[in-house]
Amino acid sequence: MKNKQKNMLGIGIVVILMLYLSAQSFSNSLSFYYEVGEFVQKADSINGKAVNVNGTIVKGSTVWEPENARLTFKLADNNASITVVSNEGMPGSYKEGIPAVVTGFFINGTFQATQVVTKCPSKYGGDLDHGDHNET
Repeated sequence: MKNKQKNMLGIGIVVILMLYLSAQSFSNSLSFYYEVGEFVQKADSINGKAVNVNGTIVKGSTVWEPENARLTFKLADNNASITVVSNEGMPGSYKEGIPAVVTGFFINGTFQATQVVTKCPSKYGGDLDHGDHNET
């Protein structure tokens, strides 16, 4: 094989690899969100798999343990609720009664969140209650 052919082959392999990695990255960035009720219906089939779940933080359900950076709360929609546990600390915009998306794994009946993303509370009105955090 001539040098020019080897160079073209090498460039072709690099281009194919870059396209493949770009496609993988793009498909990973397309996040699918389950609503809480949908998630509960499918929980057995997705047990242990990373998923995103969208719902509203239930008022009065928050337990914050600052010494462990552990946040426990209920996430709900009109059809169901789940218990969420996060060891990632308290999100800065966390308030009860606002929408949130949790990313993580459903294990033994509890959603173990690796990320909690709350929606901007100013978009949902200024009268939202931050809720009483029960410290344990």
